[in-house]
Amino acid sequence: MTPSLGRWRRVALALAVVSLAASAHAAPPMSSAQQACPVDAPKLDRFTFLRALSLDLRGTIPSVSELQAVASEPDVPASTVDAWLASTAFASQAVRRHRDLLWNNITNVRAPQNQTYLRKSGQLYWRGGGNVAFYVRGDRVPCLNKPATWDADGHLVFEEQADGTKREGYVLVSPYWAPNTKIKVCGHDAQATVASPTGKVCGQAGTYYDPYCGCGPQLRWCHYGATSTEMMRAFASSMERSVAEIIKDDRPYTDLFTNKTMWVNGPIVFFYQHQLHQTRIRMEPAPLDVAKLPKLAYTDKDKWVKIELGAEHAGLLTHPAFLLRYQTNRARASLFYSTFLCQPFTAPDTGIDVAGVAAVSEPDLQKRSGCKYCHGLLEPVAAFWGRWVESGAGYLNKTDFPEFRADCETCAKTGQLCSTECNRYYMTKALSDSEKAFFGMMNAFVFRRPEHKHHVAHGPRLMALAAVADNRLPRCVARTTAAWLLGRELTQAELPWADELALDFVKGGYRYRSLIRDVVLSDTYRRVR
Repeated sequence: MTPSLGRWRRVALALAVVSLAASAHAAPPMSSAQQACPVDAPKLDRFTFLRALSLDLRGTIPSVSELQAVASEPDVPASTVDAWLASTAFASQAVRRHRDLLWNNITNVRAPQNQTYLRKSGQLYWRGGGNVAFYVRGDRVPCLNKPATWDADGHLVFEEQADGTKREGYVLVSPYWAPNTKIKVCGHDAQATVASPTGKVCGQAGTYYDPYCGCGPQLRWCHYGATSTEMMRAFASSMERSVAEIIKDDRPYTDLFTNKTMWVNGPIVFFYQHQLHQTRIRMEPAPLDVAKLPKLAYTDKDKWVKIELGAEHAGLLTHPAFLLRYQTNRARASLFYSTFLCQPFTAPDTGIDVAGVAAVSEPDLQKRSGCKYCHGLLEPVAAFWGRWVESGAGYLNKTDFPEFRADCETCAKTGQLCSTECNRYYMTKALSDSEKAFFGMMNAFVFRRPEHKHHVAHGPRLMALAAVADNRLPRCVARTTAAWLLGRELTQAELPWADELALDFVKGGYRYRSLIRDVVLSDTYRRVR
């Protein structure tokens, strides 16, 4: 039986301490040359030491008054280091450090559909992306620069033009991104209708070409200028706020991977409320209760509110910024293993043998010759994100997306048209007989061994807690943090010291600030920096 996540949390600390303590004292025998003590480099004097500390912990050089204070001391007081570690400046440094680790800049992710983009021609705003204008006006052209009119039935009046197009006038609208202004929006695009006479709900996917669906009230279903980029920038800032909060409050570092809260501001709330269904990336089903989001306008870009999330969330590992930066489950698993466990998925220097064409055609990468070297581990780890949408950041809950769906199996076997959900998230197409056996199964369970199915159920939090319990995470964090502060990779002789750091890191409750303190107050740091 799979242990509960609560039980994992309780045993993780005890297991990690025992494992690390054993490994820290199990160094391999050294040769006589290795046993010879090298000449130690001189330690930094207190002023140079203070400068190095200030640059690493605060990102700035010490002030004149701080240098003068040290002049009257025999050395840099530990209390100074403690004060700097508790400062907002250090939290900012920690954010920068994790920005380097996670690469969470996602402003290059183009979320909106082309059909939802507004372009500006002179003073007129209109949907020029895709073929919306072509279907409405006969060509990709804007409307007329005059007020729109309607007939007796309430329909927009289009006038035939000499170039063969038909064009309507404009409507003055206060857009969501600048509510205190009014802009000229082409009448068809300015429509605020929510329910179309055709039976469609405007603002949903695929309603761009509906003759009665425009951009909605205040143009809420459309994008203009940098609105999409601002939304992506907000997601990245949200993740960084979570990092800063954990470091500033001196909470366990493991909270980065188990936290169930998220920071939201105006653009994020606005996106989930009005633009969730109009994206080229898969942001639905939403991984949060949209109805419970705080009341924020799009313009509330600097107002941040912390919200509670469901049990399926796992801190940074399920944050939209992380999921959008790494859009496949394999990439998500690879990043975590490489960055936080120091276990990159790389082929051996000797290369990998590929045993013929038949082996290469094996669809299960855990078995395929040439692939199984990495995928034997990567596939089970990627399964932890099995319910998190790839190429997006939605969540597939167990109720609406069970492990097996009969309707998906039926359409796959009979050749009937499968639903969008079946085609996206379930096995409906096969190139081999072994794949046909999984028709109707959720993609995350295809070729999944029985002992790995619980990975899909428990998600990335279980993976992170297991890595804490077997000491891989604390050991890797200690080593990479020491290397970051030293400004170089650790030498072989420094690895036992790093393992001692990891042991203290675990004993201290995974406090990142304590780990940093141990590094910067060590003789190793003072001789290198």
